[in-house]
Amino acid sequence: MACSALSASNFPQYAGKHALTSLLRPEAVIARFLDDASLTRPPAIILGYAGALVGLLRERGFTRREGYPSPWRAMWLRDGDDRLGVVEGFGFGAPGAAIVLEELIAFGATRFINLGYAGALASEVSFGDLVLCTRALRDEGVSHHYVAPARYAHPSPALSASLADTLTAHGRAFVRGSNWTVDALYRETREEAEGYRDEGVVSVDMEAAALFAIAETYGVDVASLFAISDHLLAGDSWKMTHDWSRVRQGLAHGLDAAIETLTR
Repeated sequence: MACSALSASNFPQYAGKHALTSLLRPEAVIARFLDDASLTRPPAIILGYAGALVGLLRERGFTRREGYPSPWRAMWLRDGDDRLGVVEGFGFGAPGAAIVLEELIAFGATRFINLGYAGALASEVSFGDLVLCTRALRDEGVSHHYVAPARYAHPSPALSASLADTLTAHGRAFVRGSNWTVDALYRETREEAEGYRDEGVVSVDMEAAALFAIAETYGVDVASLFAISDHLLAGDSWKMTHDWSRVRQGLAHGLDAAIETLTR
């Protein structure tokens, strides 16, 4: 007998776990770092994934300070400014990003902008374009362990609006749109991509839905901004950009907007 598709109501496997208490808490895992008064603990954080961020941060006066917990290990800070930190280089995907976000919340941060590359589903966005995520389709595993079943997870309305205002004030073009968050990079199929595109989904990433769910659980603010680096439905096949300068420029504009929004 063929197995039916797993519905959202069947996951996670242990019913009602969202109301239960976790055995493992980030405060216990990073206790010795919490007691270290030498570590700067900014209230606002940019979470990054792209290797190009390193050069962009240096250009903007950030330096890398080590001594923080694994898997992030370091934070980018500017001298004399403890309002904002940037954490990057910890890998891709919702599980790793969730660990980092949990630990940063334990450190006292309350406002986060998730900044990274994304693939395009919609034809109206192209390489280097910025997409401000309005909601994220929960096709990863992490979010289902934090909040009750639902099709989408949502960013902070206030922080997203503030980020949009910053982009608009500087004349930066961007698209507002839904996003598809999926863990399995090499299992993104044409059929589902076309189905989500027809549902109005603009982009695809690997972290946003999980971060939104964690933010809902802890009452913190997370917004997400993407620079388009590839296209899943460009003709007959997936296409990566051949002009990384456009993507890097889009990421730079996104970074500048995130810095201003979180330090304003």
